[in-house]
Amino acid sequence: MIQDASLVTGNLSVSQFLDELNLELSGMAARVQGEVSNVDARERVVYFTLKDKKDESTLNCLIFRNQYEISGVHIAVGDEIIVEGVPEIYKPNGRLSLKVGVIELFGEGALKKAYDALKLKLELEGLFAMERKRILPELPERIALITSEQGAAIGDFTMNLGAQGFHVHFCPTSVEGKRAVLEIISAIRFFNRRFKQYDVLVITRGGGSLESLQAFNNEALAREVAKSKIPTLLGVGHEKDVTLASLVADVMVSTPTATAKTLRYHWDEARQFVEHFRHQLPARFREQFFGVKNELALDGEVLLSHLRTFRELIVTLRQDISGKLVFTQSIVRHQFTGLNEEQKNLRQKFIAMQEKASQKLFHCEERLKQYDPKRVLKLGYGLIRKGEKIIKDVSETAIGDILGIQLSRGKLQARVEKIIP
Repeated sequence: MIQDASLVTGNLSVSQFLDELNLELSGMAARVQGEVSNVDARERVVYFTLKDKKDESTLNCLIFRNQYEISGVHIAVGDEIIVEGVPEIYKPNGRLSLKVGVIELFGEGALKKAYDALKLKLELEGLFAMERKRILPELPERIALITSEQGAAIGDFTMNLGAQGFHVHFCPTSVEGKRAVLEIISAIRFFNRRFKQYDVLVITRGGGSLESLQAFNNEALAREVAKSKIPTLLGVGHEKDVTLASLVADVMVSTPTATAKTLRYHWDEARQFVEHFRHQLPARFREQFFGVKNELALDGEVLLSHLRTFRELIVTLRQDISGKLVFTQSIVRHQFTGLNEEQKNLRQKFIAMQEKASQKLFHCEERLKQYDPKRVLKLGYGLIRKGEKIIKDVSETAIGDILGIQLSRGKLQARVEKIIP
């Protein structure tokens, strides 16, 4: 609290005084309605001025860019809006401004206009297209639930969900007003960080006016729903209420009650099938049993008939095979005797051919010995070469040629000094 002047014992600096004043002003949060008379959108902060249409009073306002984007309202001069914030004096210039946290459009007409413009934008981007929507799991068990813990929506949802054995993880949030946008986005992100733990993400609330449903017509929230890794089911409002967040969801229904019934539909259907078969299965079993029993009896008779025929066929085949086996053995013995005779003849012919070949080899060996150059060399003759060529005539040499002379033992090199024809 700012101290009474009579109680102040020392002088305050300007900075200290402004700090004390801002501390006092921080407790004066308010919702203010007015007409936008000036807008200056910068990189981090959006500055604007609100004007009272009755007496032209003005109020300087500012909102940080990220909060402005989440608000989903792009203000322009002439717009009638409602803002929530706290007053604060900017110390470097002593200027009083309202530091805004939330911006809302005022009036059904303005809200409808903004709704239609954003709907067209998201539709052109393809966020409403059926081909991008996912089918919910047929028998969901693990449900991530986002709604208010106050009001009728949570009661309607829980009552109609019934005792199905669902595992519901509930994250309470606001579902009305601009603060709801931040809380619902935060809840969606919380569940999506654990997306493998859930089968379906449910967001629900009851019906209301266009103004009360503004959180679900927010661009940031609609985009967060569209990019959820968990399949989404939105039950917001009544039949006449169609929010943009619902349009981008994988499945859209009209009420919390319809949301719960959608989740339990296939479970109820499965239960009905089980109940139906519980009564029908015994009768069907008896019917099938006696039918199969009769078929087996008929098939048994047919099988026995086939077995008798098969046994007779085996006896006939055995007799036929035995006769053929005796005949075959006789032929084999005859052929075996002939093979023995042929073997003796072949052995005799092979021995004769071997002796003849040995004689020819001996003959050839004797002739090779006679023509062996080494034999001639041993008699004192020599083999004369010019390079690799054997010299047979003096005309093949010239004075000065180097000749190689091979003797029986060793070699000589000689130079041609004289040629005698």
